[in-house]
Amino acid sequence: MLEGKVAVVTGSGPNIGGEIARTLAQHGAKVVCVDFLDDRAAVAAASIKEAGGEAISISADISTPVGVGDVFLAADKAFGRVDILVNNAAVNNEAGILDVEYEKWKWVQSVIMDGTMLCSQQAARRMVDQGDGGAIVNTASTTGHRGKAGFISYSASKGAVLQMTRTMAVQLAPYGIRVNSITPTQTGDSRGTTPGGSTAPRAAKPKNIPLGRWGDPSDQAQAVLYLASPMSAYVTGENINVDGGLLALFPSERDPGQT
Repeated sequence: MLEGKVAVVTGSGPNIGGEIARTLAQHGAKVVCVDFLDDRAAVAAASIKEAGGEAISISADISTPVGVGDVFLAADKAFGRVDILVNNAAVNNEAGILDVEYEKWKWVQSVIMDGTMLCSQQAARRMVDQGDGGAIVNTASTTGHRGKAGFISYSASKGAVLQMTRTMAVQLAPYGIRVNSITPTQTGDSRGTTPGGSTAPRAAKPKNIPLGRWGDPSDQAQAVLYLASPMSAYVTGENINVDGGLLALFPSERDPGQT
């Protein structure tokens, strides 16, 4: 499905990003695994190579032009092109309007907003020069759609990602470059823990997710695969909620203590 394609995946740690990288590789893509922590990127790349795929890893700060430049120079050197970009890198600061520190506010925005813009710019320029289209997939969040007290930096940044997706989709459509996003809710990692690192079994049902279970990284990865592949050739500027029905739930049906 993705044979001959090169994918750059940021935030390719052990949860959603790593699973996305492996899934794209399983379907033929060569993958550049990117993470701020080198060991996380290396683990993702190693798992791809162990399964017979092609991948490299790079540690980079994607909140800066220099860091992003390093990522795409590495992609150029290893594989010679970029066809798919998955903007998945993110950080969080659990603070609200009354107590958020300006430095933390800017830090979250720099990774999520600046990182998404800078990586998209580098990828899109290459895709335009290559002349045969491409796909950019951004990771949003349910907190980018709905207000959540105490998450002002993260919520604002993820809301911006949704609008950046639409704006880029319109501008890049004439070049055959599609830009879409997915919206996960809290997702347990591939080792079976619940969101937030709890050791409680994942079988414990979350109250506010109509499908009655936590998301799995594979749920998100399959949605990204669809948006990165020819299966979605006529889809751009869209967002897919991969949230078990959370955003569809009528507010009065929600447990006030849950998100």
